[in-house]
Amino acid sequence: MRLAPTTIALLAVIQFGAATSQRAPRDIDHVAAFARLYGVARYFYPSDAAAGLDWEAFAIHGVKQARAAVDTRALEKTLAALFDPLGPGIEIGRALSPRSSEGRVDNSLVAWRYLGAGIGPWNGRGPYRAKRTNRSLVVRANIDGFVTVMQSIPAVPLRGRTIRLRGRVRAAVHGSEGSAALWLRVDRAHAQTGSFDNMRDRPVRAADWREYAIEGPVAEDATNVSFGAMGSGAVMADFDAIDLAVRDVGGHWTAVPIADPGFEAASFEGWVRAGLSQTAEVSRVAEPAPEGDRFLRFSPPSEQPPSSELFPDAAPTVGAHVDVNLGSGLKARVALALSDEQAREDPGSSSQLQTLRTALRQGGRPGGRADLDARLADVVVAWSVFRHFYPYWHEAGVDWDARLGPQLELAAAADTRQEQHDALRQLVADARDGHGYVVDATRQGQRAVLPIRLALIGDDLAVTASTAPADAPVGAVVSAIDGVPAKQRMNQAMRLASGTTQWKQARALQEITSCERGAVVTLSLNGGHGPRQADLKCEALQAPVERRPDAIAEVQTGVWYVDLTRAGMSQVELALEKLAQAKAVVFDVRGYPTDAGARILPHLMGSPEGDRWMHVAKLVGPFGQSTGWASHGWNLKPAHPRLRGTIVFLTDGRAISYAESVMGYVADLKLGTIVGSTTAGTNGNVASFSVPGGFTVAFTGMRVTGHDGQTPHHLAGIKPDIVVTPSLDALRAGRDEVLERALALTRGR
Repeated sequence: MRLAPTTIALLAVIQFGAATSQRAPRDIDHVAAFARLYGVARYFYPSDAAAGLDWEAFAIHGVKQARAAVDTRALEKTLAALFDPLGPGIEIGRALSPRSSEGRVDNSLVAWRYLGAGIGPWNGRGPYRAKRTNRSLVVRANIDGFVTVMQSIPAVPLRGRTIRLRGRVRAAVHGSEGSAALWLRVDRAHAQTGSFDNMRDRPVRAADWREYAIEGPVAEDATNVSFGAMGSGAVMADFDAIDLAVRDVGGHWTAVPIADPGFEAASFEGWVRAGLSQTAEVSRVAEPAPEGDRFLRFSPPSEQPPSSELFPDAAPTVGAHVDVNLGSGLKARVALALSDEQAREDPGSSSQLQTLRTALRQGGRPGGRADLDARLADVVVAWSVFRHFYPYWHEAGVDWDARLGPQLELAAAADTRQEQHDALRQLVADARDGHGYVVDATRQGQRAVLPIRLALIGDDLAVTASTAPADAPVGAVVSAIDGVPAKQRMNQAMRLASGTTQWKQARALQEITSCERGAVVTLSLNGGHGPRQADLKCEALQAPVERRPDAIAEVQTGVWYVDLTRAGMSQVELALEKLAQAKAVVFDVRGYPTDAGARILPHLMGSPEGDRWMHVAKLVGPFGQSTGWASHGWNLKPAHPRLRGTIVFLTDGRAISYAESVMGYVADLKLGTIVGSTTAGTNGNVASFSVPGGFTVAFTGMRVTGHDGQTPHHLAGIKPDIVVTPSLDALRAGRDEVLERALALTRGR
């Protein structure tokens, strides 16, 4: 992203290219014109009326009005009627009046300021924020991160059986970001995770008390069972009547005693608070309850954080504005700074504003709608957020303006909710962002995975791990899934994935082994002894891990292996003295690491570092107009004991985000030799937002570079020092060629 001086950025004239194809119908052109103005007005026009508007309802209402305009003149009048009630300084026409580009700094003006993607209900917490100058920071009631209360019990008496957690739950949510859930996790020996379910694919958002249940198998080597209640985002979540039970061979459920299941005790006896939230309030409420006299409540903090300007060094200028080519023969000018008087609601135009608000209320709540106006509004909102807040347009090399028309056409042609979901996924895929995903907040079905893990080995889709070896052995090549050629399924999934090729492959491989829980999927495969079919039941909660040594093991005399995707730091700490004395240590980051990923780094360093490799844009206007960056790093210092032997790291395209933060230190601070293949090429804190149709969209809101602050990371990733490409023959022979190459490297030194 180019940084421009504030005054130039605020007075810039943004010219759009053609945003729709010549085949696009008139109403798509008109909706595109509305979309180009919508994002600018929603996020950067600073009036009080605009700040208080229901913008999701406005998106649907505006789409409907734009589609009804019969020609350019009618569209001009329609857009004026839509945006004029918001306040002064919005001009729409075929030509714009002359304006002086001169402006003086005025600290009393009202203008939007953003630290990155400060667009969600978490505004005011975390790395992303938004605030209007000379206005108080308005924070939606929300829980920062997530909060949970939990218990843990020994798993030994429950091994080999199925365990169930039930409870009564209700949730008062704002938009689609807030949710409540029960969760249940089984821990296995050697830090392996057994069954795990946190209702991520079916979060609780119902406002009335309902019973929910989750269940999973307790492995024969299980050590611990943990469970609890959880709330996150813009929600007030209530829980009661928690019940834990196991099923015997006859199918009968037997209660497992737990502490204070109805939250009736004088204090939270047996329950432990956990989670990332620092501000959520956890209480026992003495109101009518489903069971007993009290229930558990998670709620947002009652006190709002103090208000202050985000960056006072970027004061607004008088007359600051942006000119936008809307297409369809129209242009718009939007004021980016208003006086206090201009920003207040004008009594003279209150009737227009009231009429608009009434129309938005009469349109009903947008969530979950699937009509044409709602589908197009989904694209209007999502396209606008990416256009103004995505920090990687330079690296992505995408003409986002030209994608608007085709994206609207896809939504217009969607006949089912799944097709609308796919249309939004295609929009996110267009942005080339590995963090990008779309979740349907209305989806109720339970998802699971097949008991296999797949990988691309050359041109073949091969099984690399299996808990059903008799049906689908490791090394088997899958040629079809439910009768559809495997390569066709892979290509379809990759088309709707976002990011680099290696990450799209990783995401696609996850997707094609994901299915409705309980479904039976037929694979056509060949394990080296001829083609055959296998029916696999979709009931696993996570894919099996390919064959590796124990999470921490001495694999050769003086050579240790540590799998940072399985071993937590509490385990690693027990072995630190041995690792410090080792001739060599091989760290495995082929996937997503535990807390040990970051915490092992100080034990490899010889001096402290203060590198700035995470950058949040200081936005002062639309289209990425910025006054600089707020840059951060981890500021790590050496820790005792230091590991002085040969250090090797294994990685591949499954390593994304936090994993790449770890690998960035290894690569840039020369902490070890990297073996394997290039990482995913996506890093930076995720931001998310909702669209009118009830979908949640996520993307990367932070720019991450190399430790020099300049070298691009996005779509580049961390490249290995030694590239190793696994082969099918080695896979079938039970060999791990990446690990073998690393061990050979330790012998060579």
